[in-house]
Amino acid sequence: MKHRAQQGAALAVGLLLLTLAMLLALASSDGARIARVLAQNESFRENAANAAGSGIEMAIRAIVNSPDVQSVPARMSGLVPDSTDGFDVELRFLRFEAGLPQEAGERLQAASFEILSTGHAARGARDRQRAGVLWVVDAPEETLTGECLPAVPRACHSRGALERLSWQRVPLE
Repeated sequence: MKHRAQQGAALAVGLLLLTLAMLLALASSDGARIARVLAQNESFRENAANAAGSGIEMAIRAIVNSPDVQSVPARMSGLVPDSTDGFDVELRFLRFEAGLPQEAGERLQAASFEILSTGHAARGARDRQRAGVLWVVDAPEETLTGECLPAVPRACHSRGALERLSWQRVPLE
């Protein structure tokens, strides 16, 4: 009779261990699903950052392809090629800067711009980036200029050149 009581206990312990193993398996599969969703979300945030960077590059292209400072568009929107990710860009003319080092006889000044680009991707992922650029353009006759020093040829500016001054990620509002 003692032998039968022990067999029943083994069955109960076996079922309990089997239930515990099943619960652990379910918990780990849920953890794996959460990890996958987090990885996807990070991928979407990265896509939004790439879209914001693409917006800055498109804005720079728009600046250097414009005939003059007044024709630079104030806003732009677009999609990243082969994707549903996109960007919205604000371009703001800040000021003209005179006194650029340049070849003798040239009359050049720099138009300073601020570019603010917001990239967006799937699942509402967003990223915002700001860049500052100088675009070298013709200056009026009364503008002060600086001559290039022969020892520093790279310091000379030429018409149409674009100089990137800054880039940063900015918080979303």
